[in-house]
Amino acid sequence: MRLLPLLLVLAACTSSEDTDKTGEGDGTTTTDPGTADTADTGEPEEETRQPPVYSQGACPTFVDGSNETFIHEHGQHNLRIALPDNPEGAPVLFAWHWLGGNANQIMNAMDLPDLAAEQGVIVVAPNSAGSPFEWEFVSPPENNPDLSVFREVLACLHDQFDVDLDRVWTTGMSAGGLWTTYLTMHESEWLAASAPLSGGTLPGSYVTPDDALPVMVTWGGPDDWYGSDVNFEETSLHFSDNLQSDGHFVVQCVHDQGHNLPPDATNLVWTFLSAHVKGAESPWTGGLPSELPAWCEIP
Repeated sequence: MRLLPLLLVLAACTSSEDTDKTGEGDGTTTTDPGTADTADTGEPEEETRQPPVYSQGACPTFVDGSNETFIHEHGQHNLRIALPDNPEGAPVLFAWHWLGGNANQIMNAMDLPDLAAEQGVIVVAPNSAGSPFEWEFVSPPENNPDLSVFREVLACLHDQFDVDLDRVWTTGMSAGGLWTTYLTMHESEWLAASAPLSGGTLPGSYVTPDDALPVMVTWGGPDDWYGSDVNFEETSLHFSDNLQSDGHFVVQCVHDQGHNLPPDATNLVWTFLSAHVKGAESPWTGGLPSELPAWCEIP
């Protein structure tokens, strides 16, 4: 399945997007990325935001493992969820699979159940609902089923476990990286940080995130291609450059594995995401921690 026609559509359908958007008309107040509201200590202020709303009345009960047929406002998805021993008040990580993949594959490839158990994070890996390219990153945000599952799963996780809304993160690889990019642009209200792996944007497809958002942009160097269609070095650099221009904190990690997960992908992603809390300045603005590989830098 080829991605070039898809990305051309992506550029066309988002190029007219108003970059000064207001949270899809939900009445929330947006935040200038350069003026995130933080306390003098650099810690986020006490949470006043309300969680997203589940559209179907009473939430289903989530269990560790397979959760089939999660119904939401714009469709339904099957999910795989990894719960820690004590999920009450836990942070949440969403992980999105690649083209032709599934939730079990990204969970297993990145050892995400072990991450949940060891770090006390709830990991959610949705299965695609059947989009030709897995995720609806060529569609507008309005009535987008994949945005809906993100928002409404978060709503029900909060309902069941009172999850930490200041520590919600997202990552994904390839098609999942493109979807993570889309979430970064359109759902920054709910995200503390994001880490797309071989994602990015084409000229004309970038949309300014409403809220200040640290982003780790990772790709596999000049050999990171999907077939002969998509050069993920170009898309990643385009996304990174635009984020920087908008005042977002960016880390670039450029490995040499081409269009594959980076070495020690889970530790790389977790080290970055877990360091970032909604509304707080990145603790890495003065330099990267020593545990990151040498191929990561602040551009």
